[in-house]
Amino acid sequence: MTIVTESIQPQQEAEPNETATTQDRLVPVNEAIRYRKRAQAAEQQLEGLQVQLSEAQHRYEQAEQTIGSLERRQRIDALLSEADAIDVDAARLLTEAAVQSMDEPDVAEAVEDLRRHKPYLFHPDSSHADGLALAPMIEGHDDPLAQAAEQAQHSGDRRDLLRYLRLRRRP
Repeated sequence: MTIVTESIQPQQEAEPNETATTQDRLVPVNEAIRYRKRAQAAEQQLEGLQVQLSEAQHRYEQAEQTIGSLERRQRIDALLSEADAIDVDAARLLTEAAVQSMDEPDVAEAVEDLRRHKPYLFHPDSSHADGLALAPMIEGHDDPLAQAAEQAQHSGDRRDLLRYLRLRRRP
């Protein structure tokens, strides 16, 4: 059996009567080899874990970006719906392009800007009485929705039915 000498520095300061600052300890070769293999395996495992960590961080960053873009898209859709967009898909694409080009992204400002510059993408502003000025007044009904329902029921005309349905759909 071969013996390897390993130098170990003491954790406490050497006493004044000791001449050497290190102590020699004898370790069998087999044990030294085993410790070295364990150290190498631990280093390989550390490298593997570092690679896994970097991959997990990359996936996390991608997930954060995806969540951010989905939240922005939901906000854009909600604002376009409130603005009464005719073609929501086209308006969304134009709004997303405008938001991405902004220094400080503001979805509401982008939607308002789109509404000002491309009004044909939105329904024109009108009162809630969509065409009620042309509809005959039905006696006993003050509510425009009730009037439209009564008119559609009595006339059987598709235009009256569509006017009633539009009024019913509006908040």
